[in-house]
Parts: sequence; structure tokens; C-alpha cells
Amino acid sequence: MNAIISILGKRALKSLDTDKIKPNSDNPYEERVPVYKNGQIVKYKTQERPIPVELSSNDQAILKKVRKRAYKWDQGFRLCCFPMRVGWSFFIGLIPIIGDFADALMALWLVKKASKIDGGLPATLYAKMISNIVFDFAIGLIPIVGDLIDAVYRANTRNAWLLHVYLMAKAEAVRNGKVSDPETGETIHLSGNGAGHGVLQPSTRPAQSTSAPEATHGRGWGWNRGGGGRMAEPDLESGIVEVRPERELRDNHGGRGDGRSGSTRDPRKQGRR
Repeated sequence: MNAIISILGKRALKSLDTDKIKPNSDNPYEERVPVYKNGQIVKYKTQERPIPVELSSNDQAILKKVRKRAYKWDQGFRLCCFPMRVGWSFFIGLIPIIGDFADALMALWLVKKASKIDGGLPATLYAKMISNIVFDFAIGLIPIVGDLIDAVYRANTRNAWLLHVYLMAKAEAVRNGKVSDPETGETIHLSGNGAGHGVLQPSTRPAQSTSAPEATHGRGWGWNRGGGGRMAEPDLESGIVEVRPERELRDNHGGRGDGRSGSTRDPRKQGRR
């Protein structure tokens, strides 16, 4: 389980770069989608970002809440004389010292909420979220300039995007029934894949043997000390190999157990002798 979470963490960090996401400015909660009419784009509308159905109900609820809170705290307002959107985090941070501590506690609460997803967060993602908060807090201690840098850095939005890419990688793994390490190429097959389950358990199906049953030779038990050994008979229905004494097989099949057939003399002729 820990290996799967670690691999998904690697894939999440890689996709954060390859998908060209701007984690400090892109809206984690809403997206703009085109509206078509007669095959042409007539306008754009804003809607909530979809959540994969492959995730469990717990993961879906946490992702939605973290996205929404991060948006309100970092980008909830548009000021008429300010070139970018700001949120409650910016206004709270304007209060010297106390506001910075309160802002950091809010950000830590968001990370704590994100860590309650099924299986928890990978250690790499959790450490990156905490480092975002520490940097945001340290810069915010600088009067005025620090607050402006905080408004651009947006630690909560960055952490929401980290959770987003991780759960997207998790949903893809559940959908495909496997997950591959982007560095080593190792592939782990999962069990119970399906919509709404979010299962990340490695498959435990045993490998089926196709080899024929073999006879085991040895001295056997006390009643079989004269050589030979034990013969293995397969049960074709259950697949169980039953070990039976060679003497019992010889009695059942009318032979000596050494490949030679038993006696075929007429018992009436033996009696006249």
C-alpha cells in the first residue's frame, strides 16, 4: 500500500509540470469552458471543476472542500484598484504578527483536511505542502511587502493543486487497474478497480501452475521402507495434489508399483499344484 501511494506521489509531481498548471494563479475550484452554437464558440462559462467518479465518496468530498476553501482564502475577491484577485488570507495577513499566525493555522487546517483522504497523502506531497506554508508564513512577517508577496504566492492554492493532481493520478490508477512508477517503470496491478471505490490494494491473485504433478520418491514411512516412495495423484476438479502411498496405489491398480504388471496366473491351477 505504501509503495502504491509513493508511486502516485511521483506521478502527481510529474503531472504538475507536464500539464502546465500554474499552481499559484489557476483557479483550483472553477474552470472556464466554451459554449458552442452551430459548431462555433459563442461564449465561455464558469463551472465547478469535475471530480472523477473513480474516487471514493470520502475523497470526492475532501477534494471539493479543499478546492473551495483554497479559492475563497486566496482568490475570493476582485479589488477595483488591484490587478489580481485576493482572498480572506490576504486581509487576515495584514494584521501584524497575529494575522500571520492565524493565516498559517488556516493553511495547516487545510493540509490536515487533505491528509484525511483514503490512504493518506504521500510523504513527498505532505512535506511540500508544509514547506509552502512555512515559506508563506516567513514572508508574511515582512510588513507590507511580505503581504503583497503572499497575495501572489498563494500557499493554499498551491496545496489544493497538489491534492488535485494526486487524486487525478489515483483515479487513473483505479480506472486502469494498475499503476506504474515513472522512474523505474515498475507496474503494480490493483484489485477491486471500479467507479466509486477508490481501492488501492495490490492484487493478490495467486499464480496458477501449469506443470504436471510429479511423483515424490524417498524412503517413505515405516511401512514403506523397502524402497519406492509416495506417488502424487492430482484431483482434476479441485486442483489439489494428494500424496498417497505407493503400496496403496499398487493394490488399487493391481500392479506392483514399479511399472511391471501383477500376476495373471489362474488361481485354480495354483490350487492343483
